Amino acid sequence: MLKDIKNTVKQSAIYGLSRISSKLIGFILLPIITLNFTVAQYGVYVLTDSLYQILWAVFLFGLESGIVRWYLEIKDDERRKGFLFSVTVFLFVLNAILNLVIFLLLKNLTILIFNNPSYSQLVLYASIIATVEAFSFVFFLLLRIEERAKKYTFYSILSSLISLLLQVYFLQFTNNKLEGVFLARIIAPAIILLLLSPYYIKHLRIHFDYPVLKELVIYSFPIMASSVVVTLLNQVDRYILGYLTNVTNVGIYGLAYNISGLINFLVVSPFTLAFAVLSWKKLKEENALRFYTKTMTYLFLSVTYIAIFISLFTPHLIKIFTLKMAYWEAGKFVPWVSLSVPFYGIHFIGIFSFYVTKKTKYALYCYLIALASNVILNFIFIPIIGIYGAAFVNLISFIILNLAIYMYSKKNYFFSYEWMKIFYIVVCYFLVVTPFFYFNFENRTLEISLKIIACVIFPFLLYLLRFYEPIELLSIKGFANKYFFKRK
Repeated sequence: MLKDIKNTVKQSAIYGLSRISSKLIGFILLPIITLNFTVAQYGVYVLTDSLYQILWAVFLFGLESGIVRWYLEIKDDERRKGFLFSVTVFLFVLNAILNLVIFLLLKNLTILIFNNPSYSQLVLYASIIATVEAFSFVFFLLLRIEERAKKYTFYSILSSLISLLLQVYFLQFTNNKLEGVFLARIIAPAIILLLLSPYYIKHLRIHFDYPVLKELVIYSFPIMASSVVVTLLNQVDRYILGYLTNVTNVGIYGLAYNISGLINFLVVSPFTLAFAVLSWKKLKEENALRFYTKTMTYLFLSVTYIAIFISLFTPHLIKIFTLKMAYWEAGKFVPWVSLSVPFYGIHFIGIFSFYVTKKTKYALYCYLIALASNVILNFIFIPIIGIYGAAFVNLISFIILNLAIYMYSKKNYFFSYEWMKIFYIVVCYFLVVTPFFYFNFENRTLEISLKIIACVIFPFLLYLLRFYEPIELLSIKGFANKYFFKRK
């Protein structure tokens, strides 16, 4: 079991390096972006980025799980190439139609999203980015399926470097700062697509496999709908916050969310990339159910532990990464947003239950329940407590999502959740984080020292609650002896 978990961690680390490179540029650019943008302009930036993510969920059409499944099931190499060709043609036609629709409705969409017709170019850019990223995702998915980790990492990092250099250029040396950031995000992946095209074309054969493609589309449609809904679940609060308050609050909340997103791309995103393939390979093995259960618990624990560091030290680090005092307010919202990330992360394991039975409609039901709760609660709490309302509702929505997945999974491929251990982790999170946001410390050295101590005692609090199993304690002891005490 622990060997399987270690393999998942290893794969996550490999793919995580590339994901970190793509997301890290956001933090590298943060001082430059906040220096060049007002908080309100940053709010527009956040809304545009949210729009891209929503469109990308539609443009990709939820094909990831289906491509992996059918590609691995098809053993004949020539049939695989025909299958991949069919997928590529479908994706091209779909994206062409969707981009045309957006172009025809550009003015109305701009007013709906920004309440300002002058940002129409940003809507168009978001649409093009979604298309380029959709094709890029499929190209890189092939590398993951064939376990070409080094090639995957090289081209991912190269794309990030090109994007970084272009964004710096537009921010520092042109007047097209806001539009330039998104233009750079079109050019960088487009270059990588050109470079990877020879590799991808080698895996294509001009043959349209309509029956298999039909199965894939039917299988993927609920996943796509679910992906759109879960993306809305992640993004819709910004639009509600902007509608009920103003775009400046969107900027503050968006920054808090982006800081918390550090946890997502450090752990959750690379994990999901590895789990998407490893979950199917593990399915037929004897210890599969326990593997999924323990993976969920370990993922929740690791993400929460990082969330503690992010929450405690953001009020200090934000003054380094954002050079304008107007942005510093975002630090006090990070603990709420950060705690939602572990719940967001483990839901990817939970919905695997529906993929196994091909009952992907249940994933859609769960996302719809969570999204409806999110929208209703945001309209209730934002007028009362503003940004805190959005942050609080974000956490509650993902708890509701996991509860819904758990209930529906009982009718599908069911594996248990260690709910009590998850509860212990959340309790310990509040025990070590809350005091630093309730009490004011005049001595910064003392405050930082106490925060370091809080981070250290977190796993020991779990030990007092008998969180760890005997085999886990033995593994921890062995790790400590090997790497810290140099004992064999």
